[in-house]
Amino acid sequence: EGETSQLYLNHDNTNAFLFGVCKAPSSAGKGSGGLNYDIVPAKPDESILVFRLETTELGAMMPDLGRSLVDPVGVALVRKWIEEMEPVTCNR
Repeated sequence: EGETSQLYLNHDNTNAFLFGVCKAPSSAGKGSGGLNYDIVPAKPDESILVFRLETTELGAMMPDLGRSLVDPVGVALVRKWIEEMEPVTCNR
């Protein structure tokens, strides 16, 4: 569970906000990549989660421990999941 990020990506979580839909980052710092929301439905390129999975920049990559490479299969899976979400407009 994401105590720092406040993202709860549990398989049984049904609250879209808790897994990051239209949620402004709570502690991403430079890990936000200049993006506004953890997950923007149907828009993986606007989603902080995808940015953090794709970067290898220290302090921005996620997970921050135990990895130095990008997992292209994992990133593709997350991208597909976000792309298949019902589009909504996230407002700040």
